[in-house]
Amino acid sequence: MIDIRLANDEDTNFILSSWTRAYAGLNREQPKWAVFRLQTQIIKGALAMGDVWVATPEGDTDTIAGWICHVGPVAQFMYVKKPFRGFGVGKKLVEKAGLREPIMAAYKAPWMEDRIIYSPQLQHADVLKAFMEDTGNESFSDTVEQRVKATS
Repeated sequence: MIDIRLANDEDTNFILSSWTRAYAGLNREQPKWAVFRLQTQIIKGALAMGDVWVATPEGDTDTIAGWICHVGPVAQFMYVKKPFRGFGVGKKLVEKAGLREPIMAAYKAPWMEDRIIYSPQLQHADVLKAFMEDTGNESFSDTVEQRVKATS
């Protein structure tokens, strides 16, 4: 069984590291300096704006099986450790985040392409805010703006 909880400060290093490494693996054509310097800044912004849910084995809150970062209805990124893949961890994280297929996603992975609407522009706070306004999520758009100002 898997428990889902909100991420805490102790989870941040693992989340940032696994996100950056997974992104680098999916984007090998990009220069390493761009991934590990520039993309890391975009990732930090998404973490500051979004909600992050962490999956742990039942009764073991310290072992991270996977996590998802989302900003409202937009999935920013999801990661599940290899030993936990194929057991529904990702599905449980998506459900906990309240996302529905097809999922609006700022990042993509080959195994998700048939279940997402990929829009890499949504990695950026100003575009995300405009998207929220255009889709009738004005109240969430205000929340995004407040989070962006708080991290600036």
